[in-house]
Amino acid sequence: MLAIRARGGPGEEVARVLPAASRSREEWLASCANDLAGTPLPGARDLVSSSWWRARSSGLDPDRVLPPVLLGGPALLERRAGHPLAGVLPTARRLLLDEPLGVPLLMAVSDVDGTLLWVEGDAGLRRAAERMAFTPGARWSEDVAGLNAPGTALALGRPVRVRAGEHYATAVAGWSCSAAPVRDPGTGRVLGVLDLTGGDDLGRARALDLVRAAAGALEGELRVAALRRGLRGAGAPAGAVPPLVRLSVLGGPARLGVGEEVGPLSLRHAEVLLTLLTGPGGGRSAAQLAADLDDRDLAPVSVRAEVHRLRAVLARRTGGLVQLSAAPYRLLGPVRCDALAVRDAVRAGRPREAVRAWTGDLLPASDAPRVRELREELRAGLRAAVLEGDDDQALLEFSRTAAGRDDPLVARDLVRRLAPGDPGRAEALAQLQRVCNG
Repeated sequence: MLAIRARGGPGEEVARVLPAASRSREEWLASCANDLAGTPLPGARDLVSSSWWRARSSGLDPDRVLPPVLLGGPALLERRAGHPLAGVLPTARRLLLDEPLGVPLLMAVSDVDGTLLWVEGDAGLRRAAERMAFTPGARWSEDVAGLNAPGTALALGRPVRVRAGEHYATAVAGWSCSAAPVRDPGTGRVLGVLDLTGGDDLGRARALDLVRAAAGALEGELRVAALRRGLRGAGAPAGAVPPLVRLSVLGGPARLGVGEEVGPLSLRHAEVLLTLLTGPGGGRSAAQLAADLDDRDLAPVSVRAEVHRLRAVLARRTGGLVQLSAAPYRLLGPVRCDALAVRDAVRAGRPREAVRAWTGDLLPASDAPRVRELREELRAGLRAAVLEGDDDQALLEFSRTAAGRDDPLVARDLVRRLAPGDPGRAEALAQLQRVCNG
């Protein structure tokens, strides 16, 4: 949930910011008093109107709603310790609290019954929220609190955003919130809800997108934890190496994932990851990353926003195995990258291995300065390795790649090095003739 501002009472804020919503509320309540059952809430979304009718039908009085505080002290600590989301709470904090979003906010995590287990964030908002029982141990399920993002997300089983006067309870009408359920990745069962509460910005679509992405990241981390448990259950030792995080950037669109669960990655995120993987160990500032990614004066604030989004992607795709530090930005955790495998094989004097690992140019769609530099470096290094080495098979296989098939020096050297009668020599002669005549 979100407060329209950190100071001032909810009633005062609704009157100032949402006078139309306030009038609609009074008109609707008056229609209910006249037994006009089913009357839509004027100007409201269907989600809001249907939820209000559920609350009204159950006898909830919007002016008297106060969620009950059911847990406290040792009982609350015990419920937290045993909850499956306790282990992924650091990821939620990192994605929603550690990176400043520019507005005061609270992050709340509830269990499947709607009981808030954690409420963290801006100290002023926490004090204000406590006055309406938005506090750890309080139950905010829809049946006791009316329309609110955590409770309604649980009731509907999907992400929900609620803005200020859309709340059913009068005491909450000065707040906005966006929430998404978090599910067990193995069973699909809802474990609880992740919620952002605070000002009007947190009741908008972008806040809902953020909390939805963060919930997905928590589910990804839960999936990786389940894989680890599966490895141990299958007889792997407790200290077994976790599944590898793989980044593929050669020959086409980038892909990222753990083990076999590898999926598409945006070009910009691939550029950032590749830049950090190949950069200095001390990391890169936002300004340095901006220069690495664009030679047209990319604003550092745009880089910071992209890094924030990338953190959510990493958490969702790698389950916390790989993270991004605060500025200076550094990758924390091992990543296996196909481009770096080629580079390492070249540097180690294993040209055949390098050729077989090279599946095409590095991020061919990218025009980022750092990527252009790495692309040319990789191509040149691979070419030099096969031409200067003594592995004829590596040279032959290189001649069949996009990097080598139109290279006259490769064709000439291959004809010179392969003995008469070698099947590859006829292929090399045909290639040399094509290149020279072309």
